[in-house]
Amino acid sequence: MIYEKFASYYDQFVDYELNDIYFEMITKYYKEGTAIDIGTGTAPLAIKLAKNNFTVTGTDISEKMLERAYNNAVLEGIHLNLYIHNILDPINMSYDVFAMTSDVINYLKNEDEVKRAFSNISAAMTDKSIFTFDFLTPQHMTKVHNYKEDILLEDDVLEWHVAKTNVPNQIRHTLKFGNITETHYQTTFPLKKYKEMLNESGLVILKKRKTDERIILLCKKG
Repeated sequence: MIYEKFASYYDQFVDYELNDIYFEMITKYYKEGTAIDIGTGTAPLAIKLAKNNFTVTGTDISEKMLERAYNNAVLEGIHLNLYIHNILDPINMSYDVFAMTSDVINYLKNEDEVKRAFSNISAAMTDKSIFTFDFLTPQHMTKVHNYKEDILLEDDVLEWHVAKTNVPNQIRHTLKFGNITETHYQTTFPLKKYKEMLNESGLVILKKRKTDERIILLCKKG
């Protein structure tokens, strides 16, 4: 995977302002406790929570990302519990806070996979748990159609092209890094559809925040 090779550069592209919004929303409900950061990447939010009285688990499907997350945690002098985990698989522990940031949800293929992820999270939540995540808006998907960028990294150039597909509210990322070329898809839905899928999983929306690109939701069991 390109993300395996890209992991050592990933921190350059972290949206720290987005993580600050998450931290602000989470700490209105919990000042300390247990948290799981699903799709943690290199763990910027997990580390921020761990530095502020939370016991944090970070999960990702990429071993290289978790290695980077571990190194970042060591540099910050904090401990994270890090595990390889797919968000379509059950979560075997309960936490006070469930977070899934930076449009991780949009890498799921379709509505059925989103419902499955929501159901897995809901099943692991207690009545006092909160779940917060974000999704790219359909308007953003249209805005980034035909976006191209060449990003100069230390030893190579990452060529990045974004285009809409024939599937509604879906974009295709074509990434070329060295001699590796990959295609990744992101699919989103209108807010109304996410609300329906959350409700089917027994979750209700408590708070909503909007940025230029995405909507952030904070939920609990209903």
